[in-house]
Amino acid sequence: MKQIKDNERRCGLYVRVSTVGQAEEGESLDEQEQKLKAFCEFKGWKNYKVYREEGRSAKDTNRPALQRLLSDIEKGLINTVIVKKIDRLSRSILDFEQMFKFFEEKGVDLISLNENFDTSTAIGRSVIRIILVFAQLEREQTAERTIDIMKYRAQKGLWNGGYPPLGYDVKDGVLVPNSEEAEVVREIFETYLNTGSLSETAKILNSKGYRTKKWVTRQGKVMGGARFNKNNLSRLLRDPVYIGKIKYGGEIYEGRHPGIVDEEVFYYVQEMLDQNRASNTGFRAGTEKFLLKGLVYCGHCGCAMAPSFAYSKGRKYYYYRCLVNNDPSKGKCPIGAVNAKALEDLIVKELQFLAESPEFVDEVVEEAIREEREEGERLKKKKQALAKRLQEVEGSARKMMNLLEGLEETDPRFAFILQKLKELGEERDGLKKEIELLEFKINEVENNYLNAESLKANFRYFKEVFEHLTPEEKYDLLHLLIKRIIYYGKEVRDGQEATKIKLELWDIGPISSGESFAERIIWLPGQDSNLQPTG
Repeated sequence: MKQIKDNERRCGLYVRVSTVGQAEEGESLDEQEQKLKAFCEFKGWKNYKVYREEGRSAKDTNRPALQRLLSDIEKGLINTVIVKKIDRLSRSILDFEQMFKFFEEKGVDLISLNENFDTSTAIGRSVIRIILVFAQLEREQTAERTIDIMKYRAQKGLWNGGYPPLGYDVKDGVLVPNSEEAEVVREIFETYLNTGSLSETAKILNSKGYRTKKWVTRQGKVMGGARFNKNNLSRLLRDPVYIGKIKYGGEIYEGRHPGIVDEEVFYYVQEMLDQNRASNTGFRAGTEKFLLKGLVYCGHCGCAMAPSFAYSKGRKYYYYRCLVNNDPSKGKCPIGAVNAKALEDLIVKELQFLAESPEFVDEVVEEAIREEREEGERLKKKKQALAKRLQEVEGSARKMMNLLEGLEETDPRFAFILQKLKELGEERDGLKKEIELLEFKINEVENNYLNAESLKANFRYFKEVFEHLTPEEKYDLLHLLIKRIIYYGKEVRDGQEATKIKLELWDIGPISSGESFAERIIWLPGQDSNLQPTG
């Protein structure tokens, strides 16, 4: 997700109470709003709008203020959502998952003060992903029969429902070509063939007034009709439904509906998309990704090792290649390249090894946050001192008020006490503000504790989570944990060829334990094993 600059923040402050009891227990709308505004002031974010929800439960998303917030996000008016507690937003994991996916699609950051997570950071996104991955696993266990039915329908060439594709209408559960829209679809493919650019194609389509499929749900809600962008355009161009096929579970089946795009045109577009994706983002052909892109460095010359590929005897091989060899002005590096899949599998294996050594992880993480703990203690002591002074000021003010009640306005002491009360009031307000700012600073420091705990949790659940992630999520999780991988190349030990690497993790420095764990010799297979990328 693209990082939002502070001066570009457009914050939506969402506050909610469902009962009078909540308001009496410190959860009033005013109290929540004051906290969120103070947080924005602390961050220097001036552009915000408050969405107040009174007397509404979070059991579903049918709430007026929430719907206004979601609508403003859709319009691009809000790019950061801030809540005091995540249950203000939703108490349903399914609703929260859908909401979070919507935030991700729209590039919106989510910040919850009480839970100390912030999806504008990699660690915040990781925490959310782990929550959602386990929610997905739980949901999959209860949905096996539905999945089996959907797979059966796909095998029979039947459409499984969802958003109807542009170019087709749905009649009695069957896709039927819409002749007018089919012409638009064919024009979309031709335009991309001419431009070779998703952005340029979207721009042309939007200028002509073309929009995504517009349809009405069974509940009468109008959906779709959005402007084209790189994401929805890419999905359209990739959809095999346009050549009469059904895609489900990563498999392609012959559909019962007729295609509306020439197969030769469709497959040529796929080749162009693959080439553009590989050159622009480091993705491999199709849906695969170089999981360690930007992390691998050459142990000989220090240069980055970038994703690359080569063809040999009709096969495509993927590598991380030392960039110094791309510069004719520099001498040739003896490291050369490393098999991409072998290196990725090795790194995943090493992280799984860490997951089985929780004592070791606890030790290095604790060392990393020692300074943070000390800073947290210093801030808490300062807060305690300020709170003590605040009590003294408020006590003095009460005494002054008691004195004032027994005086006439003509008494010379009356004006003096009024002035003192004014000074005490100003000091009280200043102390409250300083304490509030300290609370945010303490929150940030304690959030670093959470980062460390999340780091340990990522290791703890690494085996269970990793295999269920998408390639993009695997990429994010590895980049969250790994700071750098130094590849030293091959050497012969005991008559066998081995490869030496050094693995450095974020926050906890290079891993070294006993026999230099991070730099020990690890065996890699030969180049001919490079069949498919990880993921």
